Amino acid sequence: MSKKPEANLGTIHVSPKAVATIASHALLTSYGVVGMASKNAFNELAATLTNDPHHGIDVRLEQGKITIDVYVIMQHGTRITSVAESVINAVRFNVEKALGIPVQQVNIYVQGLRLMSAK
Repeated sequence: MSKKPEANLGTIHVSPKAVATIASHALLTSYGVVGMASKNAFNELAATLTNDPHHGIDVRLEQGKITIDVYVIMQHGTRITSVAESVINAVRFNVEKALGIPVQQVNIYVQGLRLMSAK
């Protein structure tokens, strides 16, 4: 991803992994989200073996706008739509604030629910 500054001083390139890092931080600090998941079992195994902190987040650049797909595990008992809207807003706000590039879409895929044990 690149953005041209107004003065012709050069270009700025931002890696999709950097965007994924910003998105994962926003995601994991959102209420009701207990973790990230991968799209499928193969990607989950690969992420586990490599300790990839960005698994569960796909970033695409399309016509100068960012699309982010987020695969999450939510806490059982929370309202899924409310948590998803909160995550969308948090991810969009943090990425746009950090990069100054508009986020076209944030898509949330709920891959599972986790029961929180009482202590």
